[in-house]
Amino acid sequence: MNWVGELAAGITGQVLADEPSRENVATDFGRIVSRVPAVVVRPASAEDVARAVKFAAAHGVAVATRGAGHSQSGQSLSDGIVLDMTSLAGLASIEEKTGDLRGTSTAVCGGGLKWRALVEQLAPLSLSPPVLTNNLDVTVGGTLSTAGLGVTSWRRGTQADHCLELEVVTGAGEIVRCSEDSNRDLFDAVRAGCGQFGVITEATLALRRHQPEFRSYYLLYDDLGALLDDSKTLMAEERFDYIESWCAPCVQGLRKVGAERQPFAQWFYPLHLTVETDGRYIAPDPGEKLQGLRFYKHIHTEDGEISEFFARLDPLFALWKRGGFWEYAHPWMECVLPWQATAFYITQVLGNLPPQAIAGGHVLLWPARGNASRVPLFMRPPGEHLMGFGILSAFPKHLVADALPRLNQASAASMMVGGKRYLSGWVAFDAAQWKAHYGDLWPTVVELKKKYDPKGILNPGFLKVG
Repeated sequence: MNWVGELAAGITGQVLADEPSRENVATDFGRIVSRVPAVVVRPASAEDVARAVKFAAAHGVAVATRGAGHSQSGQSLSDGIVLDMTSLAGLASIEEKTGDLRGTSTAVCGGGLKWRALVEQLAPLSLSPPVLTNNLDVTVGGTLSTAGLGVTSWRRGTQADHCLELEVVTGAGEIVRCSEDSNRDLFDAVRAGCGQFGVITEATLALRRHQPEFRSYYLLYDDLGALLDDSKTLMAEERFDYIESWCAPCVQGLRKVGAERQPFAQWFYPLHLTVETDGRYIAPDPGEKLQGLRFYKHIHTEDGEISEFFARLDPLFALWKRGGFWEYAHPWMECVLPWQATAFYITQVLGNLPPQAIAGGHVLLWPARGNASRVPLFMRPPGEHLMGFGILSAFPKHLVADALPRLNQASAASMMVGGKRYLSGWVAFDAAQWKAHYGDLWPTVVELKKKYDPKGILNPGFLKVG
């Protein structure tokens, strides 16, 4: 019996070794790295995950954990075993605390559950997670293991901050429950741990009660400094529940760069500010909500049901898919910047970013309070305020070789000004860069890897501890 057959004999769920199943998980959203696994395991339980991991450790086989496959550096790929966690997509329970506005209602769900399914099942109760990613078709376990950011992160931190308890299968194949009060080192390792220390099979998540409707103000800025100043004001005064912003190019034509002419742009900065309403709310004159802000233009105001807001980017994703951009390579470069370096860094990076580089993508900004998150492995600079910046690009495969050096330069520059990379995107760190990324926490990371993945089988090749 070959090792695939031996593995299958101990698994209750599906073990798929046919070529279509293996090819279906051979690449990720980044579409830069490809690895065809020997086998795909769709576990029926945490026990199945434990059996697969123990088998892999005993045979020296690499294991990758895969949810929606939204990674970009090959974290969800393996030439050994791919654990397709979407088979663990159940919602085990919802505990509702009626009238509680502090987020102590809870949901217990499988690590492979997609956020969209959770949001839809919570909607009749007027409950939702405190932080939601822009793309709802990613999994709970996937985003918890990168931290998980959204347009409430400015004050609510990451999705991992609102995780109360986890069931985890370690790299040694042990099933462990962990929280702030039990097995704390594993709890802190797995949240934002990029799948390096264990496999999330179940999560208990804090929920909050939301209002039924929303109002959004669409503002446009032509001055980055004004946007930054206003962002600090908005975070301090808490006028709005949701803050989201972009950098948008207005193409000006072609200019000489050396011996060539290349497209260039004037950059503008849309800012969308959203407040939840109770449905009976009659909005005051916009001047009251927007008083003192130094925007260039108030473009639009929109009202709707809160479910529309949670899924507001679905039409954009549909356009990208129709236009073929979804199938492009997506080497995203996301970082968290110290506030004092933000204006200089963004101005320099955008000045050298060809506007065509973000076709089928965009450049994100997300201001945040420096103390909004308490997740240890979500690395960010010190400071009262921080700025997230992300070049969410899409390229045809034949242009990737030209694009990666520019993105790697932007990544290196972010670290030179004191920033930290957000690890959901394209990360091509060597061992020295990983050590610098974690700084004083690096010895702890190394020890946790040895403790919880002693054979180094979980998502190998990403985090370089040697």
